[in-house]
Amino acid sequence: MKKEYLLSVDEKGRIVIPKEVREGLNITGKVRLVVEDDKIELLPYTKKNYRGLFKASLKSKDVDEILREALEERSKKWLRGIST
Repeated sequence: MKKEYLLSVDEKGRIVIPKEVREGLNITGKVRLVVEDDKIELLPYTKKNYRGLFKASLKSKDVDEILREALEERSKKWLRGIST
């Protein structure tokens, strides 16, 4: 079902997404803005957060080596967790 809203743009270029739309689409924090030709599209933003999942030193190592070490570390922690 298509719904249409009339929104105001303030002097700083901000708009307010109506509450029923935010809640219906579970929009919190950030949204993606896509501009194509003369159309603007707002889409929910989903970020996969891997921060803190792995610990690795980035000094002069290859990315593949860093990922392998991080996965090994995470696997060891997981195995310790299930063996107790």
